[in-house]
Amino acid sequence: MMNKKSILTIPFVTLGLISLPCLANEAVTKTDESPTVERIVVTGELMKDPTKTYTDPKKPRLPLPAYDGAGFLKTIPGFSIGRKGGAGGDPSLRGLGGSRLSIVDDGQHVAGTCGGRMDPPTAYIYPEAYDNITVIKGPQTVKYGPVGSAGTVLFEKDRHSFDEAGLDGRASMTAGSFGRTDHLVELKAGDEKHYFDMDVNQSSSDHYKDGDGNKVQSSYDRSNYNFALGWTPTEQTVLELAYGSSSGEAEYADRANKAREISNENLTFLLQHEFDSQWLNSIELQAYTNENDHVMDQFDQGVNSGTNVRRTTSGGHLWLDFTLASDWTLTAGVDHMDSTHEGRSINPAIDNGLDDLLNKPFKDNMRYQTSGLFVESTYELPHGQLLAGARYDHWKTELMVAQQGERTDDLFSGYGRYELTSGNSQYYAGVGHAQRIPDYWEIMKADVNNPSQKAFDLAPEKTTQLDIGWIYEADIAISTSLFYGEIRDYILIDANTDKTSAYNIDATVYGGEVAATIPLTEHFSTQTSVSYSHGDNDTAGTPLGQIPPLEGRITLDYQYNQWAAGLLWRLVAAQDRVAIGEGNISGQDLAESSGFGTLSFNASWKHNDALLVSFGVENLFDITYAEHISRSGAGNDIPGSEPTFQVNEPGRTAWVKVDYTF
Repeated sequence: MMNKKSILTIPFVTLGLISLPCLANEAVTKTDESPTVERIVVTGELMKDPTKTYTDPKKPRLPLPAYDGAGFLKTIPGFSIGRKGGAGGDPSLRGLGGSRLSIVDDGQHVAGTCGGRMDPPTAYIYPEAYDNITVIKGPQTVKYGPVGSAGTVLFEKDRHSFDEAGLDGRASMTAGSFGRTDHLVELKAGDEKHYFDMDVNQSSSDHYKDGDGNKVQSSYDRSNYNFALGWTPTEQTVLELAYGSSSGEAEYADRANKAREISNENLTFLLQHEFDSQWLNSIELQAYTNENDHVMDQFDQGVNSGTNVRRTTSGGHLWLDFTLASDWTLTAGVDHMDSTHEGRSINPAIDNGLDDLLNKPFKDNMRYQTSGLFVESTYELPHGQLLAGARYDHWKTELMVAQQGERTDDLFSGYGRYELTSGNSQYYAGVGHAQRIPDYWEIMKADVNNPSQKAFDLAPEKTTQLDIGWIYEADIAISTSLFYGEIRDYILIDANTDKTSAYNIDATVYGGEVAATIPLTEHFSTQTSVSYSHGDNDTAGTPLGQIPPLEGRITLDYQYNQWAAGLLWRLVAAQDRVAIGEGNISGQDLAESSGFGTLSFNASWKHNDALLVSFGVENLFDITYAEHISRSGAGNDIPGSEPTFQVNEPGRTAWVKVDYTF
């Protein structure tokens, strides 16, 4: 462990970033003859556009190639993951998680099912199977369904067209410590009028060990299958029908229940068409339906306890893009979503085992229906642009358990942002407002004034946030992103009451991220990032729970011909601003946490454009540590293990990955 003083090096990183523009003219740049090597991404991509970070999930990256969406987001500054074990991590952005972070799976909203968050939306996402991942920080878009007050993450796939009949594909395999194995196969085939797209992947791992050699209950096994058939009758038109299936199981260190099944099936229809018109540019229509099925039980431990929950979500959107003038574009759209959660549980007095559980009837728990209308506009100015958007959502929520009842809510969200371009710099300032309905997990907590009832009367959460930043791109690349938000009726989860309850408070959050890429010589470069978040419970005059500590990352990268190598030093400060027992649906603060530092190594070798071999070792010095945002390790009771206060991170981990493109 590192003590608090060990983290004092992080401010020096910040000071270095402030002085970067002075170094720009002295930086060594690559010539046209310099070799191009697939560098392993270790601190996430820098922000290229105001509020937005784009990344290619097929690029090799550190840490160990991510098994699910949460593991991938952890590589991007500003994100934290609440670890339960090897799978099912819950992502948060700037200390705001749950439904404050909108996860959009190639146009679909796939909500989790488990009341204990065994399957957050990212659990069904294998990142490498996607073509693009976009993070929009803050409430700075209203386009993608219910607005994410913390931000929006888009996992997207490309649509394909072929000039002539052809076939291409990709295969990858990963092997690592603790029995980690991944396999992926992608195929794309088509001609001028049709295409077929397929990806199949499988990932599994045994229980890992922490730095002390203590086994952490964390095994998982998951398979994903996705198929798409496309018709391109003209160069301007795409129609696609896609089917996806995901199934798996997992064990967690924070609970006795095993996730016997975490599965999802989805069906999507997509129409995209570009118009040859002066004012109407394009139309996109998408309709989808998906179903999650989750079984959690203790039957294997000899305990007659089990629950099966299921969620069915259907929806779609219609988007229209317009050009109103040579300097003015507008997108308008409508969307709808209908989601029903249902469940069944064992009754130990009359039921026994898995068969009895699966033969019981499902009972509805809750149903959401929402319809939205939005407009987003971009107006070009001589040296920048002005962007704005507004959204209206009508919600109907029905509770079928406890006190039962119905409620309707009319919510309004919007934003405005000014972006200025000057030389190699972009500057931006935006104000966004997002209103958020209480989600399933919040409503299912106890009413703080009547613990026998559900928290069905929670007020919608209202976030108003200022986002400002500076992006510089020349020999040196720098991105800065700062935010200040006031949240009225913040929905707080409190485990200090007789029953874990949910109630509204007022809160303030602020912080930001600073990152840079600096070439040092022809072959050496460095990446640096610093992220910080601060949260206050204004109602109680105390810290806000589940806020991550100050974090810095420093890398040294080397490239020569077909070879690339790098070191990543990650420094995380202690966190003494805590609210014990308070937080959000992902977890609550357990205690103050110590700071730590880890060192990781990676390297890769590329042969032509077809073969790439990458490998690495993480937590090189095998230290024992846990992230501040982590679940309790009290459920860690498999043979060869002992309970831990928090779920410790993996010890020294080695891995190798082979990619072949054809």
